[in-house]
Parts: sequence; C-alpha cells; structure tokens
Amino acid sequence: MSLSADLLVRGVARGIHVAASLAIFGTTAGFRLFAQAGLGHDDTLASRSARDAIVRFLRGSFVVAVAAGLIWLLCEAIYATGTHQIGAGLAAIAPLLRDTNFGHLLIIRMIVMACAVWAFGQGHHEKRVLLAAGLAAIAVALQAGLGHGAAMGGAEGHLLLVTLILHLLAAGLWLGGLVSLLIVIKAVPPDAAFRAATRFSRLGIICVVTIAVTAAIQAWYLIGTIAAFTGTEYGLVAAGKLVLFASLIAIAATNRHQTSRLVTPDGQHAKGFLYRSIAIETAVGLAVVVLAGILMELPPAMDMAKIGMAG
Repeated sequence: MSLSADLLVRGVARGIHVAASLAIFGTTAGFRLFAQAGLGHDDTLASRSARDAIVRFLRGSFVVAVAAGLIWLLCEAIYATGTHQIGAGLAAIAPLLRDTNFGHLLIIRMIVMACAVWAFGQGHHEKRVLLAAGLAAIAVALQAGLGHGAAMGGAEGHLLLVTLILHLLAAGLWLGGLVSLLIVIKAVPPDAAFRAATRFSRLGIICVVTIAVTAAIQAWYLIGTIAAFTGTEYGLVAAGKLVLFASLIAIAATNRHQTSRLVTPDGQHAKGFLYRSIAIETAVGLAVVVLAGILMELPPAMDMAKIGMAG
C-alpha cells in the first residue's frame, strides 16, 4: 500500500499552505498572548530586533501561504482534468476558482490573510494586532470548509466541521506560535524568557487538550474501526500523525521543565536548551501539519474499509 506521487504533492502543498496560515494566526495572536510578556515595552536593540524578526516571519509566512496555495491550486486543477498534464491543469484553474467551493474559499482565505498581515503592521498598535489575530483566525477557520465534515453534511458533518475548526485554531495557537516564541527566547534574558514561555505553556496545555479531544472525535467518525485504522492509507497516515503528536507532547513536557529552570542560577544554560528544544518542536510540528494535509486529500478510512469489505 503506497500513496501516489500526485496525491503526495497535493497533500504536501496543502499541508505547507495550512502550516503557513497557522503561523500567521499563531504569530498575530501569540504576539498579544505571550510574546509581549517577554519583550515588554522596552526600546532596547534586542527587543526591537526581535519585533522586527517577528514581523519578517509573519510576512514570510504569507508569501509561503500564497506560493504553496498556488501550487496546491495547480495540483487540484491537474487532478480535476484527470490528464496529469500541466497545460491542461493551467487551463482548468480559472473554472476551478470560479465554479467550486475550493476556489472560492482559497481566494477568500488569501485575501483575509493579506488583510491580517497588513493590519498587524509593525505590531505597535494593540487594536490593530487584535484585528490581525481575528482576521487570521477567520482564515484558519475557513480552511475547515474544505474538510471531510463540510463535504458530508447532516448532523455528523456539522459536528466534524465544528471540531475541525477548533482543531485548527488550537493548532494555530500552539504550533503556529512556536517560531515567535523561538525568536523571543533567543533575544531576551532568562527572566523575560520565563515570562513568555510560561504564558505559552499555559496556552499550550489548553491547545493540546483541544487538539486531542477533537482529533479523537474526528477519528471516531472518519476511521471508526481497527481494521480501517490498520488497513487503509488514511489510517496509516493518521497513525504517523499520532506518533508525531505524541512526540510533540513529550517535547512540550520537557520544555515545561526547562522553563521552570529559567529563573534559577542555571537560567542561561536552560535558555539555550529550551531554544534548541523549541526548534525541534517546530520541525516536528511542521511535519504533523504536512501529514494532516496529506490526510485531508485521502478518502476517509471508514469509507475505504467498507469498499474493501464489499469487494
């Protein structure tokens, strides 16, 4: 059992696009929720450099979201033609954007993300930061409109849609905020890093619980049985995502311990360890989101298991 090359490309492009949109949400919301606790309102060179780095990352995330979104769009257009030819895919882009839910949501999300980045500016005005976070949250939530729940309809479909929205928002706050935390940890002294990391850790606990609960609900309806979990491509990719998610929890637990050491005489050493650990957590988090993108391109495991039994 192996995934086709075209499905992998579509899934990876989708995953990177989603990861970038989560980063936009995590950066804008995280700036208010934890980054400012570490940066304070100081006008030091380190603080200014960190703020500038966060702004650059935010804008870079938007560029990545657009680039990956366009690749995803082309891949979906080629897939829709059934020809595997780039020329046919390019010709199908306009109808895909004009006539499909996928096209409409992609355009709307791109516009909303652009508005979020514009509203954030340099991060100097709190109201604009809050507006940016709200717009970025809307862009993330709209991604759920391309999930399996939105396609199903009915009570089960509505439940899956709501849980996917919560799942994506929680992932955005946690995984999408990691790079901002990384920037702050590197720039500020251990006591300021402690303030930012402590706030992030509290937020992270809420996000992890939300992700776990919503993932369990999604798995119940989309996988359903052990046979579907172990005998389908969807189930195997979901298993890989579960293993990486467990790794993320283990890394986060280690980071929580290191955070408590930031206010000890060994704080500088703890800060270096925490920085490296968060960098690893960021890489694993990106892998989780990319797997999620591949998962969203696959038919639900429960449906494939039923087809297998019927055959």
